[in-house]
Amino acid sequence: METLQRLTDKTPEFPQIILIFKNRDWLLTVSDFLMGKGVASVEIQEDFPVLRVILTHGKTEEPVIQSLKRFCEAVGAPFPEIRVEKLVNRDWMAVFREHFTPFAMTRNVFIVPSWLKDEYGETKEGKQVIIVEPGQAFGTGLHATTALATDMVLDYARSYPGFSMIDAGTGSGILSVIAEKNGARNIIAFDIDPLCSGALRTHLALNCSNREKFQLFVGTEAAIRNTVRADLVVINIIETIIRKILPALAPMVTDRLILSGILEQDSDAFISFVQGLGFTVLETQARDEWVAFNCVKN
Repeated sequence: METLQRLTDKTPEFPQIILIFKNRDWLLTVSDFLMGKGVASVEIQEDFPVLRVILTHGKTEEPVIQSLKRFCEAVGAPFPEIRVEKLVNRDWMAVFREHFTPFAMTRNVFIVPSWLKDEYGETKEGKQVIIVEPGQAFGTGLHATTALATDMVLDYARSYPGFSMIDAGTGSGILSVIAEKNGARNIIAFDIDPLCSGALRTHLALNCSNREKFQLFVGTEAAIRNTVRADLVVINIIETIIRKILPALAPMVTDRLILSGILEQDSDAFISFVQGLGFTVLETQARDEWVAFNCVKN
């Protein structure tokens, strides 16, 4: 009986992925991408070009590695050497939950993790409460680019109720959920990462959103080229990907375009790129080292 009890009480193992790069050039970009891909934490080693990724309990490393391969191919990043280890003797999910506490993402939105959802109502401190499942896909509100895009989506929703939206590179789907809760009549959300499909469905269920308003698919903008138009197109991805997909998405915009994921140091060149596609930048917002643009079609 004592042996059985010790086995039952054993702390579960957590996969740890060690990513070894040749230099530090891509560490921040890859770290931002991995945050939320089923991970509890991403740590950049101080003295070496190494990322230490700890997965949440129950997650396996292979889907994360495959997502990373697709991402590296898409942005032209070198694929790192990979080592997989097992962490034991510590409840990493408990540590993750201890450090992921509810917070005000923007002046309008308050983020609450799923394990605390029963403690909150529809609003908190005058802000709309959004329930998230951290560790499913990019976009749980922790990153500055998501916060910037959120404020711009909400500003548009207040001015143009009943709008249609395309959420390109939806990630966790948090921007689509926020749009639906604030009056969007229909939303097309897509991402190349299969993990995002489950993440969006989870967030729809958590936030009691109307699923009939959503069209979700795994793939690229090519699937809707020349067939779909929307009042608002939102892209919250890194600049390299935005530059690749925006020429195809630009004709789908009937009114407004929100772009987030651009480093502040690259703003001027990026604005010229957007203007060349037939848009005028109405508003620029910055947070940390990131900027977002609210653009109108000429």
